[in-house]
Amino acid sequence: MTTFYLIRHGETQANKAGILQGQLDVPLSESGRRQARAVAEALSGVRLDAVYSSDLSRARETAEAIVEGRTCPLVLDRRLRELDMGAISGLTIEESRKRFPEFHARLAADRYGVRRPGGGESRLDLRSRMASALDDIYERHKDGRVAIVSHGGSINAVLGIVSQDGSWPGLVVANCSVTIVERDDNGWRTIRVNDCEHLRSLEGDGDCPRA
Repeated sequence: MTTFYLIRHGETQANKAGILQGQLDVPLSESGRRQARAVAEALSGVRLDAVYSSDLSRARETAEAIVEGRTCPLVLDRRLRELDMGAISGLTIEESRKRFPEFHARLAADRYGVRRPGGGESRLDLRSRMASALDDIYERHKDGRVAIVSHGGSINAVLGIVSQDGSWPGLVVANCSVTIVERDDNGWRTIRVNDCEHLRSLEGDGDCPRA
């Protein structure tokens, strides 16, 4: 059985502003760095064989906090990036709806298959590349424990893969929350979703889900 600890990156200023970051390379805010240290401490008692991370700086910075003081490798993988938002990157959802009403109408009819305007991805595209990354990591670390630092949309994609019914949870994944899933040759199972108890003591944790 391989255990995957899925961690969303720490908060960015764009997160606070409600901006669709997609694959924009946005660094952590100071609050995000505190969150990264808190999740690193929460995982300090877990023996990890490797830490994998999106190569975008907000994820990489979070992963670097987790790997500090460990002997396991940190591996950057572009496949772990957030959904490519294309032309709506850098906009708020309200701005996106005003500028691209036809896209949003198509998206309402097909949540999974519609690509973002300007060369962006669909949720099916994201799910496919996340599945490819997970397959490779699983083959390298059978019966091991690995942390994967990624993004909210990407973690939702993983939960859809784990569900095996093609569903998309639409979960609001908290910054630096921990989701745990397991896999063996017979399939997947979910252990814990969106756990952020380790963030409760941080100032301004009001957006952390209580359930």
